Amino acid sequence: MVDFDGAGSLLKTLGASVVALSVDDKDTTQRLSDGLQLRTVKMLHSADMAEVSSLTGAYTEEARGILHATGFILAPGGKVAQACYSTGPIGRFTALDTMRIIRFVQQMRARQG
Repeated sequence: MVDFDGAGSLLKTLGASVVALSVDDKDTTQRLSDGLQLRTVKMLHSADMAEVSSLTGAYTEEARGILHATGFILAPGGKVAQACYSTGPIGRFTALDTMRIIRFVQQMRARQG
């Protein structure tokens, strides 16, 4: 999240915003956001782990109450342009990768008219 927060102004110039979803309650999520000093990443809280997993295919660890990182880059209109599923710290979207994907999607849309 810190990576995306640091790139927040660049992402905004591309017309993008970043939202993070947590299964943690409001207070725990707010403490995390405050501790990371997030300025541009919006954090949502109290997600239902089973429902999110069912809707998105996100991996879970029910015994630990963990909803693993699942990233989606949405094209205008809400269509998924790219998805990334992870069960650990490796294999997640980075802010740089995300900006490259957004630029690519924008270029493809411009070519299609």
